[in-house]
Amino acid sequence: MKLHLISLFLLLGTSVSLAQWPAERKQPYDAAAPTTADSQTPATYLTLRECAAERLTTESSSTVPALTPLAPGSLFNEVTLHGWRGERCSTQMAVTPNGPARQLRVSCTGLSNGRSTIPAQVSFIRYTKAHNTPTADIIGREQNCDNPARVTRGIWVQVEIPHNAEPGVYLGFVNVNAPGCAEAKQKIVLFVDEASLPSPDKWKIHLDLWQHPQAVARWHDVEPWSPEHFALLRPLMKRLAEAGQKCITCTLLDEAWNGQTYDTFPSMIRWIRGRDGVMRYDYTQLDAWISFMHDEIGIREQISCYTMIPWHLSVRFFDESTNHYGQVKARPGTPEYDALWAPFLRDFQKHMQEKGWADKTCIAIDERPDAMVKAAMKLVAENAPKFRVASAVDKPSELSRDVYNISPVITHAGTTLGDLLTERRKAGKITTFYVCLHPLKPNTFTYSPPAQAEWLGFFAAANHLDGFLRWAYNSWNRNPFECTDFVQWPSGDCFLVYPGNRSSIRFERLRDGIENYEKINILRARAAESPEAADAVRIMNEQLAGIFSVERSKGDDHTADVQRGRAIIEATLQRLNSCSK
Repeated sequence: MKLHLISLFLLLGTSVSLAQWPAERKQPYDAAAPTTADSQTPATYLTLRECAAERLTTESSSTVPALTPLAPGSLFNEVTLHGWRGERCSTQMAVTPNGPARQLRVSCTGLSNGRSTIPAQVSFIRYTKAHNTPTADIIGREQNCDNPARVTRGIWVQVEIPHNAEPGVYLGFVNVNAPGCAEAKQKIVLFVDEASLPSPDKWKIHLDLWQHPQAVARWHDVEPWSPEHFALLRPLMKRLAEAGQKCITCTLLDEAWNGQTYDTFPSMIRWIRGRDGVMRYDYTQLDAWISFMHDEIGIREQISCYTMIPWHLSVRFFDESTNHYGQVKARPGTPEYDALWAPFLRDFQKHMQEKGWADKTCIAIDERPDAMVKAAMKLVAENAPKFRVASAVDKPSELSRDVYNISPVITHAGTTLGDLLTERRKAGKITTFYVCLHPLKPNTFTYSPPAQAEWLGFFAAANHLDGFLRWAYNSWNRNPFECTDFVQWPSGDCFLVYPGNRSSIRFERLRDGIENYEKINILRARAAESPEAADAVRIMNEQLAGIFSVERSKGDDHTADVQRGRAIIEATLQRLNSCSK
């Protein structure tokens, strides 16, 4: 089982004032506010409750349930993890002082089967704000924490199962200590299956989370595209690649989305109009970014170039005759548009061919009217036939049949299923789906129940879609450690990870869903082993399709759905193994 939310309530001694983590730009905001507590409560026993799929906030944890005295150091219900070799398993726990604040420390033993040990990582989860409510989301690296009275402190435990791990049962312990208190101890049981996941670079899912390099440069106050900038980008983008990312986000012009993020989205290509009136193009920054992501990070399937249809329909350029920047506005389908974009496309295709990237390049379009998209596609076909077109759309149309990579919002994803999906797959085209600020559920907002992020991977697999798109991997606001809101967008809509290469509960649960996607595809491939195996896979497909549907996505059963989906995967694996004996 991927993630159980378990809480250890630790009763502590004397009272001290709240010690917040500094709310500075480069420090995580820790907004856990104390509630009224009896400072005379003795630190004599521990109690345990299960949190199901709770999103921890100081509001939800402000009332500690009635306590049952137990012997200090007692062990409670074990936490069970279940994973394939090569899988990342994680669990969230929560420790709460029933009295005053204390310095908490968490540690975790390795998980052992008596012959070998699998390391486990453990750290405290930090609070940030979502719509003014302190919410646990940031997976930190700290194992020590000053904690106020009666505030639930999340703990993240993560286990990377080696590909060569011996199948079987592994045992270990998570330990929480505080001065003057008996140690809180939680048993972890890990079941390792014989089945294996390949390394993330071999995963089949077409994951497209849009990157924002400028946000990293601004946060760390370094020169964009400098060696320092790339050094800071490296771990953050490695994390993305290790989730199965397939696309490199590039910009052909300034502010393709008309300034919807805190940091700018400048062009990676410098448009220059010479004194002779002829436009030329400097690809220096674009080449550096693609080379970094493609060669060093290992994201190599698609280069998504935004865009020929910016929301403002304008291209900014440097005019050598005036020594100032100018701007030209042109609407698709007009002679002015063709005159602006046709020469660029011819030059850009030639450049990308020279770099060896032309066959991976997509002119990417985001939610533009069909008439505009049709005009742009015609121009691409005439001037850069090596390139393909990718488009995120609200609702697919007849034009969607011709787009190489189409991604409708989840509420309209059903329109790309059935015969159209089969037709597109036969033609070698990619069909994914996306969520953004819509719908409110399922989604990956800071306040979303964690299971909703995992639900998305199940939805893609159950409906035979190629993958998932989301518009923002790291478009940070002013200070995401203080608050995850940004203008009218829902909390966390702009980013899934935090500065300093800190992950989040929602990103890790999204990754869990991606691993489930890979498992399902691996099981489907075994249908050819025998008629019995084909029947087991058929049953799995029918069960998943009945749970992870567009209609059901609008409900409130995502947590139960995810639990059922995991159980279906494990039951199918057992049936297939039985068939092969």
